[in-house]
Amino acid sequence: MRRVLDESFMKDVFVGLKAVFNGALETQNNDYAKVATVINADTPTVNYTWIADLPSMREWIGDRVLNELSAWQYTISKKDWEASIKVQRDVLEYDNLGIVKPRIQELARVVGEHYNSTVFKLFEDNGLCYDGANFFGDHTVDIGGATFTFSNQGTNELNEAGYNESVKEMARLAKENGAPLRIRPNLIVVPPELKAKAVELFKNERKANGASNPLFGEVEILVVPELTDEKSWYLLDTTRYVKPFILQVNKEAKFTAMDKLEDESVFMRKEFRYGVDTEDNVGYGFWELAYKNTIA
Repeated sequence: MRRVLDESFMKDVFVGLKAVFNGALETQNNDYAKVATVINADTPTVNYTWIADLPSMREWIGDRVLNELSAWQYTISKKDWEASIKVQRDVLEYDNLGIVKPRIQELARVVGEHYNSTVFKLFEDNGLCYDGANFFGDHTVDIGGATFTFSNQGTNELNEAGYNESVKEMARLAKENGAPLRIRPNLIVVPPELKAKAVELFKNERKANGASNPLFGEVEILVVPELTDEKSWYLLDTTRYVKPFILQVNKEAKFTAMDKLEDESVFMRKEFRYGVDTEDNVGYGFWELAYKNTIA
């Protein structure tokens, strides 16, 4: 049966498709949230220099001591993103909305895919973080008036010894007053090629020889398809309010349409247009909370 398209019908179609989109959006994979702090921003560019401020409690004698922020200015500026589809007028006229629904659900899927791909790309991009150094590498830290260099990058194998060595290196980190940062990794991030090794280390109660496995349940395993370096694995402490990575969201995913009967695309090409757009970007949080190993 052929429908007569009018303003009321098109409004109902939009409301229905928007509900489909929002419902699908709630079910998308959000692995990015395990490693990134989501910051809702209301300005195009946000200054994250405050990340360098790690205060400690001290006995209050005299005036308060205010931590100095880093001279390096670390900002994240939003980017605009979109994904769109076309729906032929005949699909709506002949009441075939059933074939439109999965396409709208796909629009929701690509939003989660977008957040995951941009956040996890940071691991291998290894850009500059709040102290002006590459996120994974050597970092200069002032502790008790002396200058020390720490590295959050190693060449340890993915085995018991390599894990323990990485944990030890992360535990060495301290604040400016010498107090330990108390870094306790709770997540291991691996490419698909290293999943089996990670499962063997942290999911099996016993070793291959039957002995008890001291690392059983020590950390959660996150397998990330976006990682392309099959020899690198990462330990993260994601228990803090600021995680190792940042997802800055200026505008959450919004379902939009060009579905007016008088729209140029309908008149010229008999097509309605539906899409989603977002405003966001990613960046680096605390390098202290992440350790990368590249197997030699």
